[in-house]
Amino acid sequence: MDDNYGVMFDNLLNKGGLSLDRLQSFCEVAAACGVTKAAKGNAARQSLFSRQIKELEQFFGAELVRRKGRGIALTATGERLHRLAREQLLALSDFKKAAVGQSVELTLSAGESLIHWLLLPRLRSIREKLPSVTFRLLNLPTAEIATRLRDATVDLGLIRAGSMARPLKSSPLGTMTFSLFIPGEMLRETKGKSVSADVLAKLPLATLEGGGQFRQELQRLSERQKLKPNLQLELSSFPLVARAVATGGYAAILPSIAAAELAGSGVVECRPDFLRPLKREIVLAWNPRLAGIRAVLDQAILVFRASCRID
Repeated sequence: MDDNYGVMFDNLLNKGGLSLDRLQSFCEVAAACGVTKAAKGNAARQSLFSRQIKELEQFFGAELVRRKGRGIALTATGERLHRLAREQLLALSDFKKAAVGQSVELTLSAGESLIHWLLLPRLRSIREKLPSVTFRLLNLPTAEIATRLRDATVDLGLIRAGSMARPLKSSPLGTMTFSLFIPGEMLRETKGKSVSADVLAKLPLATLEGGGQFRQELQRLSERQKLKPNLQLELSSFPLVARAVATGGYAAILPSIAAAELAGSGVVECRPDFLRPLKREIVLAWNPRLAGIRAVLDQAILVFRASCRID
């Protein structure tokens, strides 16, 4: 045994002010961006959190938080401590649960269409392969997923390949293509399944609201085809757009994986060439630092990348 092992951590543990309880409180305050929000109106907890953060600052000899409006912002040192403390608390929590045979929770984030049409249909099979894991699914935009992966507040994410950035790692899941879904009655008016781009100006279309990436891509597509889409209904998600199409009153451009839900509804899927520019590569992404700390994450990565292939 190394004779120096006993004194290796003396400079860390030879004075008071550092504890798991204080680190947990610091993480709660950091996540809530404020002492008041973290305390949820409890004056005693608010006072406790404030005192514990000051004790941590005295222990480390560095400022961890600064006032920002009615809340707080982490300093660069505070951000590093938050990331380190959260990772270590996660690892200890996983270890404790595994030791007593309890389930470990993993947080997975994706856009609503991928959750609805890719993840949920496969979740039963995934659970069978990961019986000691419970799941938390978050519907978030790609940019926020990437940020949360880097911050280690999300374990796994399904995102566009073009959104990858260091230190994240990824595994390709396939290409998400887009199709034009047309109720049968409307399709007969277009004289068959071979449709040209000008049909977008004729059919009543349902689509995503707002100015997100899909709407921007649809705008570019329209400009290339020199047409104005006949947009009659805007909705907040692709699954809601699919439900509008199923009523028979609207056509829509949707991810091709929506076909399974619309099967048997009298809606016909068309895959015209002019929709090819909308396709996007989807990857399973994770933070390798977090994977090195959470043993279950390595196993989950193998299962998800095998189970969530986009055909």
